[in-house]
Amino acid sequence: MCAAVFLFSIMSACAKILSEHYHVVEIAFWRNLVFVGPMFFYMLLRKGGSSFRTHKPLGVFLRGACGTLSLIVTYAALAALPLSDATVLFFTANLLVPAMAHFFLKEYVGIHRWAAILVGFVGVMLVAGPTGMMSAWGVSLALLAASLHAVIHIVLRHLKTESALTVTFYFVLAGVLIPAPFMPFLGQGPQSGSDGLLFLLLGLSGGVAQLCLSSAYRNAPVSVVAPFNYTGLIWSTGFDIVLWRYVPGWPVFVGGAIILGSKLYILHRERLYKRRA
Repeated sequence: MCAAVFLFSIMSACAKILSEHYHVVEIAFWRNLVFVGPMFFYMLLRKGGSSFRTHKPLGVFLRGACGTLSLIVTYAALAALPLSDATVLFFTANLLVPAMAHFFLKEYVGIHRWAAILVGFVGVMLVAGPTGMMSAWGVSLALLAASLHAVIHIVLRHLKTESALTVTFYFVLAGVLIPAPFMPFLGQGPQSGSDGLLFLLLGLSGGVAQLCLSSAYRNAPVSVVAPFNYTGLIWSTGFDIVLWRYVPGWPVFVGGAIILGSKLYILHRERLYKRRA
């Protein structure tokens, strides 16, 4: 999980750099195009044609479509906000998942978890508060991206009987096919060797991170793995300082700590509920 978060942070930094000269739809297209070929041959050599079969094609399609839209909105948010600020706002997804699971999957959420969700949103308000320091458009994009991340998590719960590798492949494939019709109008291709290397690093880091993430959830319970997602704030802050000379203000760290504490308490209550059940 730590490796996945680190690689996702590299991907985000590459996307933010590229967004200065390229459209976010094109960035999402190249992010998936770089990885779809190697992943296809890996699956073909590992398990043959059976690795591409799915018993829930509608769910897999929904995951691919939502994932592609989420990727585009995420890159747009990264273009509009400092990396660390956007990362903390993306954590809002962790608060939305149990609420969405209650309404869409009919999962029980007790008063303790509802209280933790509300406290977590206090942290979100602290980060995104009307101080004039953050772009309102960027905050809106980041919160929309977080909502889409939560939707994807709910869809993945529905697809838990499917192979993680298969679901990931169709997500990457959708990330190529859906933006492809827009490429003649929005795409320009790498304009220099350094940009080409950035696109390559973007695709490889994002693809390998996805595989690390699937492996993490396959080998350990969610309650053990999920908290390490917050190590992303360390990497994003480091990239902000080194690449953009930006030091996040105290609301980002205090708000992030409140969101983290709320998520840890939610995980604690979920574990207690499962034990009782």
